[in-house]
Amino acid sequence: SLLFSQALKADIGNTAIAKWKDNKKGAYTLRFDDSMMSHRDHTVPNLFSRGLTGSFFINPATNRYGYGIEVWESQASRIGIELCPHTMNHIGAGDFMEADYEIGESFETVWKLNPPDKSKLYPFSRGGGTEWPDGYRKAIQSKYPIADYSPESVRYNGSDDKKELIDFAKKAMQDDAWHTVLTHGTGPNLEWLGFDVSNFEALLDYLASVKGKMWIGNAGDIYKYVIERKTAKVDVLKSDERSILLNLTSEVEPELYDFPLTLVTEVPENWGHCKVMQGDRIEIYPIASNKVMYNAIPNGGEIQLLPSIMDTNPPDQVLVNDGTGQDIDSSPHTNMIAANWGSATDDESGISRYWYKIGTTPGGIEILDWIDNGRSRSFSTSRTNLALVRGEKYYVTVKAINGVGLFSESTSDGFTVNTIPDYISFSENFDSGYLSQWTKSQTRNGSDKNIIYLTENAAMNGDLGMQCHLQDLQNGTPFLLKDNISREDEVFTTFYLKLSPDFHFTPESGNLQILELLDDGGNFVAQVSLGYKSEIGFHIYASALDNTGYHASIPGSRGDYPLSYIPVEKEEWIRIDLRNKADKKKGGTELWINGERKGCITNRPTEGLAVRSLRIGILNLYESSGSGDLFIDDITVSDSLLK
Repeated sequence: SLLFSQALKADIGNTAIAKWKDNKKGAYTLRFDDSMMSHRDHTVPNLFSRGLTGSFFINPATNRYGYGIEVWESQASRIGIELCPHTMNHIGAGDFMEADYEIGESFETVWKLNPPDKSKLYPFSRGGGTEWPDGYRKAIQSKYPIADYSPESVRYNGSDDKKELIDFAKKAMQDDAWHTVLTHGTGPNLEWLGFDVSNFEALLDYLASVKGKMWIGNAGDIYKYVIERKTAKVDVLKSDERSILLNLTSEVEPELYDFPLTLVTEVPENWGHCKVMQGDRIEIYPIASNKVMYNAIPNGGEIQLLPSIMDTNPPDQVLVNDGTGQDIDSSPHTNMIAANWGSATDDESGISRYWYKIGTTPGGIEILDWIDNGRSRSFSTSRTNLALVRGEKYYVTVKAINGVGLFSESTSDGFTVNTIPDYISFSENFDSGYLSQWTKSQTRNGSDKNIIYLTENAAMNGDLGMQCHLQDLQNGTPFLLKDNISREDEVFTTFYLKLSPDFHFTPESGNLQILELLDDGGNFVAQVSLGYKSEIGFHIYASALDNTGYHASIPGSRGDYPLSYIPVEKEEWIRIDLRNKADKKKGGTELWINGERKGCITNRPTEGLAVRSLRIGILNLYESSGSGDLFIDDITVSDSLLK
C-alpha cells in the first residue's frame, strides 16, 4: 500500500553508531611493557600467526629495544601492532628537564615510526617502580598528548591461571565492555612479570577463536573510539532512493581523534553495494538486509552514500621519484632514504593509503619490508638504523591501495649512494707481510707464550692473515694498535674471525676481549668479545659506553636471556661489523654478524665518544685462562657499511 511504501522510505538513512568497531560485542587489548627481548622472539610471532594485535610500550634507549629493532621499526607497521611511549630508559626522572627528555623523546620515537598523517595522541606509561618530580605529568601533557585509557577499561587483576585469563576475556563480551591485560616477558624464556607460557598461549588461542565476534584491538585505537562515541551524533541531511547524505560529529579535537567510528545505515532495497564518500575518502561496502555497515571519521566532513557495484580494478600506477623532490640518481646519505610520488587515481573507490618498501633489487625488500605511509605521498626515513653501502643501488617500491583493498605497485628507477675519496680510512689484509702501518705492534710478551704473527693459516683472502696464539694470558696481551683511524662521528669497523679447532678456555667459561675502540683521549668506546659457556658454546658479543657511564651489552643482557647469544663455530670464518655513532642524543653502537644485524644500543648520549683508535688481538681474558689460536683478517674502517 502507499502508506507502507512511505514508511519504508522514511527509514532510508536511519543510522546507528556501533558501540564497538565493526559492531562487535566487547573489546579487548593485550598490552606488553618494556620492549622485552622475548617480544621479538615469542610474543610478536605468536600474535602474527593468530592474526592478533597488541599494544607494546617501548623503551627506545635500551638494549632490549635494540635487540628487537626490526620488529619495532619495520614489522610492527606491517602487522598493525601499536607502539606506545614508555620513556626512553625506564629509569624515572629527577627533574623536569630529565622528565621532558625521557617522555618527549619516547613520544618522538613513536611518532616517527607512524604514518606522517596519524594523530599524535598515544597511551603513555611512566614505568612501574620509577620516581618522578611532583607535577611532571601536568607539565608535559600539553606537549605530548596522552590517551589516559585506564578509566575506560577494566584491567585484569587475576592470577596466572588459564581458566581465569580466558574467563576475563569472555566477560568482556558478556558485559559488552573493554577489558585489558598487561604482561611483560612471554614464552619459555620470559624475562619477568609474565604468565606461564601454556597459560599465555591458551589465552591467545581463545582470542583467535573469537576475534570475529569481539574487537581485539590496540589501546590507542579503542580509546579514541570510546571517547569519540561518547558525544557522537549523526544528522541525516538528505535521504532518497538515489543517495543519502549524513554528517557525523563529536565533541573531540579532530587533529587528535582520527579513528573511524562504525556506522550502520538503512539503504534502499534495490542497492547492490554502497559507495561511501567522505572528503577524498572513498570505500565500497556490501549490503545485508537493506543495511550497510561502514567506517567514517567524526568531524571529517559530510558523508555521501550512493548505490554502486563492486570495484574490481586496481588503482593506476604512479611515478616514484627517488629523493625529496625531482628524481635523483645519486645520494650523499648513507643513513637515510627518501622518495615521493604522484597521486594515484581510482575513479571507482579512490585511494585509501600508500605503503613503501626498499630493496637493492627492483621491487625487493632487502633493506625494508612494507611500511605503512598513510595517505602521505612522500617519506624520508632512517628507521631500523639504515646502513647503506657506498656504490650500491637502491630502489623504492610504492603500493597504492584503493577503497576495496585492491592495489598497484610502482618502483623507482633507483639511486646510488655516492662513493667519495678516502671513505675507507684504514684497511689491513696483512698481505704485505709487514705491520708498518700500525701505530704499535706488541706481538709477543714474556716467554712468548702469547704471540701474534702473520701466517698463511690465518688468511681468509689473499696470502697472509693475523694469527693470535694464546697459551698463558699471565704472560701478557699481544695486540696491534692503530691511531687516527677516522675523523668521522659515525664509523664502521669490520674484521673477519676464525677459531682454531683446539681453541678452548680453562675452566670452560670466560670472556676474551678481541677488539677495543677508543676515543681521542684513549678512553673506551666499544669492544667485541668472545665468550664461552658450557651449555651454549662459544659466542660473540659487543659492549659500549655512553656519556652517563651506562655500559651496555649487545645484543642484550646475555646472562638473563639465553636466545641473545650469538654462536660461533670453530674453523668457520665469521664477519663482524661494529657501527659506532657519536651524538648528543642519538648515538650508540650496532653489532652485525655475517651481514645480519644482531642488536644495537641506540638513542644514547655519546657526544665526544667518536672512534679514533683501535686495538685488536688478545686484549683481555676475563675470569679464565685458555689456549689455542684466533685467526683475524681483512680489518677495515669506513664511514659506511661495506659490501
